[in-house]
Amino acid sequence: MNKKTQSILAAILVTIMILSLLIALVPAAHAVTEAEIEELKRKRDEIAEEKAAKQAVVDDLEAKQESILELKHALDERNDYTKQQIELNNREIELYGQMIQEKAEELEAAIELEERQLERYRTRVRAMEENGDYDFLALLLNTTDLGELLTTIDDIGEIMESDRQLEDAYIAARENTERVKAEYEEVKADLEARQDALRDEQRELERQIQEATDHINELLEEIQEKQSEIDELDEEQQARQHEIDVLVDELERQRAEEERRRQEEEERRRQQQQQGGSTGGGDGNTGGVTGTGSFGWPCPGCYYVTSRMGNRFHPIFNEWRYHSGMDIGAGAGSAIVASDGGTISWCGEKGGYGNCIMIDHGNGYYTLYGHMSSYAVGYGDSVSKGDTIGYVGSTGWATGPHLHFEIRYGDSCLDPEAVAGFTGLTYAPDAGE
Repeated sequence: MNKKTQSILAAILVTIMILSLLIALVPAAHAVTEAEIEELKRKRDEIAEEKAAKQAVVDDLEAKQESILELKHALDERNDYTKQQIELNNREIELYGQMIQEKAEELEAAIELEERQLERYRTRVRAMEENGDYDFLALLLNTTDLGELLTTIDDIGEIMESDRQLEDAYIAARENTERVKAEYEEVKADLEARQDALRDEQRELERQIQEATDHINELLEEIQEKQSEIDELDEEQQARQHEIDVLVDELERQRAEEERRRQEEEERRRQQQQQGGSTGGGDGNTGGVTGTGSFGWPCPGCYYVTSRMGNRFHPIFNEWRYHSGMDIGAGAGSAIVASDGGTISWCGEKGGYGNCIMIDHGNGYYTLYGHMSSYAVGYGDSVSKGDTIGYVGSTGWATGPHLHFEIRYGDSCLDPEAVAGFTGLTYAPDAGE
């Protein structure tokens, strides 16, 4: 390569570095963090809990309303029966009143007849008493023999006895009519008392019905008020969910942008290495190291796989997502070693990976080690297979200490188990297949 070509390449590299610095200096848009999303989810869940509490109140009010409706229905039916009973009592009282009137008329006619008969009887008796001696003497003088006299006396006695029986019969009829009238008047008074009681009961039932109706209306207004509050909370919950969806989309966009920049940076560094230039930023050997092509286990003494490569239910985002490597369960501070020899092409914080190291093995393969607590090497260092490069942690998107390990070829992520043929591993129940 002549000096002119080298100068041109050097100028291009300087230009790229200057552009990178300028891009870094340009104020970036607000970077979405997982904490922001979690805070919105917490608010959304609080709204959901408040909505559920208000819905429980509505359910309780509706149950009370249903119970009061049943009570009102029962009172309405009872009130109908009471009205029917009052109507029947009115008809019964009216009939008894007619019967009493009829008996009173009968009694009046009987008394009038009895008085006329009694007056005739008394007139006859009085006439007989006034003229008794004369008539009796006349009867005696007019009789021709003793037998005729006795017969005449008997006739007079029978007439008088008949008059007495007639008087007694009318007196008895009058007394019976008066007794019947008194009985019917007593029955009528009893029915009227019963009717008054029924009317009092009807008024009380109507009061209870009105009270139940008022209570139902109050409950209905309260239910409508609570339902309006639930609708408002539902709208607020949907708004929070929309904000969450927007932030998640932005977070995904940022990840994609970071990955694009990473790939561009790796490509730039690869070109630098191929051209024999210095990558800078490291204290170790930067001359480029080629791996053996055989990958070793990256976390000695820790062989428990908590999550394999492939689709899985994300423990943080609570949704199905693609897992680009394998997670190795290990205690915080456990050593992490290079799976193969190469050059440290990334050493620093990297989005969800947290503290992360990438090794360029110089043969198209890269390995990535995520969620580290600290580093044992730096950017640009050359490492051999089995060298300690850092320590297990839980930085980035991690729910606990573990190592996220990836094997890449170019831009493609490969299954570490399939590529390296690791054996002697144990798996968590939900590690995947």
